[in-house]
Amino acid sequence: MSQHDEHGPRVLKHPLISRLFHWGLIFGFLPAAVTGFFIWLKPFNDDIQNLLMQIHIVGAVILSVSVILFSLFALDRIVAFTRRIFTWDERDKGWMMVQGGYPQKMLLGKIIPVPPMGKINSGQKIFGICLLFGGAILIVTGWVLYAFLPVAPKLVMYWFDQAHLVLGIFLGLFMIVHIFLGIYNWGEFLAMFGDGTQPLHEAEHHNPVWVENEIEPVNKGGIVSTPGHHHAG
Repeated sequence: MSQHDEHGPRVLKHPLISRLFHWGLIFGFLPAAVTGFFIWLKPFNDDIQNLLMQIHIVGAVILSVSVILFSLFALDRIVAFTRRIFTWDERDKGWMMVQGGYPQKMLLGKIIPVPPMGKINSGQKIFGICLLFGGAILIVTGWVLYAFLPVAPKLVMYWFDQAHLVLGIFLGLFMIVHIFLGIYNWGEFLAMFGDGTQPLHEAEHHNPVWVENEIEPVNKGGIVSTPGHHHAG
């Protein structure tokens, strides 16, 4: 029996290029973030600190290349993502008031009503905004510090260094929460790092507005066109 027959219809949530970009974040941002904390705290001897710096730079290269390639070949998805994270309505306010129901469910074992969400929820929108602007500044300041530290004005480099440090700590801690919730929502984790599809019933539970308006169903033969709006992102 096929997977489709066992678990019912599936929907395409994350196309291949988005999944590849997330793998780029895994192999780029995570090593850079982890080594960045050690570079900041300096708990090891010089040899290990130098090795950590080399790993940090390699991670930065992978991250930067991933961002550049995604921008070149998936600009429509960046535009769609930007539109999503800056589109807020009363449902988002309601979601924020109850924090998506996560504290109640994880701490009290209580399921409460949560406003229906689109493809990403309000918490993911906040993280997306932070990542969009903070990530861009982090990459730019990092490469400026790497390339121009010996020759650029010291005051400018000081503030670039401070911005890089603060944003690195902030996004690194934010990413820990993001990874935890991603694994907690195991179906979403499998969709992003698997074949990009998710059982329809899971999508209807977590993203009913997206299912109603934008889903791209998948069957054994591939994507099936259906009525409605199909937006990139």
